[in-house]
Parts: sequence; C-alpha cells; structure tokens
Amino acid sequence: MIKTIKQILNPFNFVKMGWLNKIFTLILLVYTIAFSTYSLIYFPPLQVQSNLYGFTTDFINLMVIVFLFLMVQCSGLSKLAYLFSSAGLLFWAMGNIADVIDELVVQPYWVSVYFEDLFRTSGMLLTSYGLFKTMRFMQSIHNKLFLELTIDDLTKVSNRRYFYQHAKNISVSPYTILIIDIDHFKSINDDFGHDMGDKILKELAGKFNSLFLDQNVFSRLGGEEFGGYLPTSNMAEVANFTQQLISLAQTIHIKNNRFLTVSIGVALQKNDELLDQVMKRADLALYTAKKNGRNRVEIHS
Repeated sequence: MIKTIKQILNPFNFVKMGWLNKIFTLILLVYTIAFSTYSLIYFPPLQVQSNLYGFTTDFINLMVIVFLFLMVQCSGLSKLAYLFSSAGLLFWAMGNIADVIDELVVQPYWVSVYFEDLFRTSGMLLTSYGLFKTMRFMQSIHNKLFLELTIDDLTKVSNRRYFYQHAKNISVSPYTILIIDIDHFKSINDDFGHDMGDKILKELAGKFNSLFLDQNVFSRLGGEEFGGYLPTSNMAEVANFTQQLISLAQTIHIKNNRFLTVSIGVALQKNDELLDQVMKRADLALYTAKKNGRNRVEIHS
C-alpha cells in the first residue's frame, strides 16, 4: 500500500506506465484542463464564498476519486478488472469535475445532465463491476497461493504443511497417524533414473490418495515419505486399511519384473498426546518395519 502511494506521488512513474495506463491518465488530464478552462471562460461566475462548504466537499470527493484512479493505474489487476475500474473511475471523476465547476459558475442544464449526472452514474456502475472483477481476481490469487502453499508440486497431493495444519486443527481425538515410506527408493533412482522415480512417486500418490476419503488425509511429507491421518481409534480398521495400502503398492510396476513395495509405521494418539509425539512414535514403528524386512506394517504400542 505504501509502495503504491509512493508510485502515485512520483510524477516520473508516468513515463514507466504502459500505453493503456497513459491513455487513461491523459484523457483525465486533458478533460480536466479543457472542461475547466471552457467553463470558467464562457459560463457566468458564482460567488464561491456563498457556497464554500459545497465547493470544499465536492473538491474532496473529486480528489478521493482521482487518487483511486491513480492507484488503479499503479496496480497489477487482471485486464478486465483494470479496464472496468479505470473506465468507471475516469467517468466518475469527469462527472465530479463538472460538479466542482458547478460551484464556481452557472452551468447550462445540458451540462449538468450529460457531463455531471450521466458521467457520474455511468462511472459508478462501471466502477462497481470493476470492483466485482477485482474481488474475483483477488480470490483467484488467494486460491492459487493456497494451492502453492498446501499442494505438493510433483505428486499433486497435499504437502507436509497442510498435513500438520490439518492434524493440529482437527477436533477428533484420539486419531491415528501413518508414515509410509517407499522401499529401496534410492536404488530405483540409481537403477532406472530420476524420471522413473518421479513417475513412481506420482503413481503411488494418486492411487493412495484415492483411498483417503472424508476427513482422512494423505500427504507427501518429503522425498519418498508420505503421511496419513485417520480420525479413528479402531485399530482393527486401521490394520485392514494399511494392508490395502500394502497390496495396492504392489500393483505398481517399476520395470522388468520389479514391483513396488512400501513399509508403514502406525501410531495411535494417547491421552491428548501432541502431534509431534505421535509422529515420532509412528516413525519408530516405520523403522521397525524396515528392520523386520520391509513391505510390512508395524504398529507402535
């Protein structure tokens, strides 16, 4: 916001503006000079002292609209939002210029109707639609940023940040944490290349993610390690679910006669235990699964 105000107050930034910004700004400048000069020369003057309050309030309104107009010229809005906002504020300012001059001279009726009322009303309508498009633009930026912050770029499943936020903010207790690790992933990269490794990560993530429904969350924690959040304490259901994951992983063909396997560590939250502690116990269970031969599930008691 402060940066935008500095850009507005610096006249040299006009040179750096795009051609469309310059056109809108020049139209406002030329109209202000031409209309004001013509009105002050050819229309009968009024006593400003008798209506100083009306002149002051109209002038302040004009300055606010011109400031908003210049802010739009220095902003990075979408094309439609920029066009409608600029055109709307331009017409609105043109109508208010006529309103300010009306406090200084006696304007003909046709000037009040076409230059003041019509421009101002049209400007308000266009600005309203421009504001709507701006809000849509800002919402799209917000959604894009949310996806960049919470979705893993490679696998397109939720990332570590989202996993921890979800698990910490959810009210279900106790819950179960799974840590899933691809067996011998380094050798897959070494033997078949990193492109194959990326392909395996994406295929596994897509298949596993389809099984995590409702409040269940599946995320990539980093490298070849994934996390699962299950809002349940029924360990019989958890055991059955993790065996489905083990079987599903074995359907992924790597190359030649080699198929994928994963190891899974499981931990159930105990007595309002903190997430980091549950994660640590799940990681210990994963270590046990690796130590006991891989391609298996271990539950930390």
